Amino acid sequence: MTDLAGVLVQTWNALFGPPVTDEPSTRLTYAITPAGNGATKVTMTHELDGAPVTAGLVNGDDEMGGGGWAFVLSDLKSLLETGKSLAGS
Repeated sequence: MTDLAGVLVQTWNALFGPPVTDEPSTRLTYAITPAGNGATKVTMTHELDGAPVTAGLVNGDDEMGGGGWAFVLSDLKSLLETGKSLAGS
């Protein structure tokens, strides 16, 4: 990655109860890079090896996931740009 401004790596496990809590923790990586004109690009990678139930939640295939990471990142963008989240709080 060029002009990398930062990387955040974390492990993640949704504690929603079985069967998702029975799966191993997964790894999230956020790469933050300048995008020009004062904008910042956030690229999120979620490694889901060995966690098929979690994969279904975070990619939006399961309605309990609420739209997956696309919704979370879109909400973060709205909050940063407008001061208001998509969820209304």
